[in-house]
Amino acid sequence: MSDRRPLWTVVGLLALASLLLWLSSLMTWSWTQRTDPLAGVVTTKLTGSQEATALVPLALLALALIAAVVATGGLLRRIAGGVVFLVGVGTVWVGFDNAPEIFATHPAGYPTVTIVAGHGIAVLAGLAVTLAGVLLVRSGHRMPRLGARYQAPAQAKKAADPDRDLWQALDSGSDPTANQ
Repeated sequence: MSDRRPLWTVVGLLALASLLLWLSSLMTWSWTQRTDPLAGVVTTKLTGSQEATALVPLALLALALIAAVVATGGLLRRIAGGVVFLVGVGTVWVGFDNAPEIFATHPAGYPTVTIVAGHGIAVLAGLAVTLAGVLLVRSGHRMPRLGARYQAPAQAKKAADPDRDLWQALDSGSDPTANQ
């Protein structure tokens, strides 16, 4: 019987990453001020989903990958692990995008903590997805598969003891040697 903990770890990491990406998409990622002759100082704030439009699709992809991981097994699960790893690397890249601009000199009132937190949460989510991908590639073939408990009866017959089958046939009143 295979250990279920690594599978639930991967599922948990992907679910956490999805939640973190969604949260990051709601946070402020960009803030600018400009002077307008009529309106004065105009502040523009962009959320993560406005600045990095890939955040919400990546969150949904992380959820979809949970289904792919649970439903597959063996080599196919390892291939899914490679896809999960690449998605994680892409997510980390999205989180680090425009990092030099974030830490540049800004005017007073610039929400540095909020913007860094938004990007940091996306990077953390990307690292969680990347770790899930590494776990799947490394040991995904040993993790239990959806419905593995309900194998076809042919699998059960292969594991049966032939001597025991003969004795059971005799107990039931039939001659096991009659067909041979």
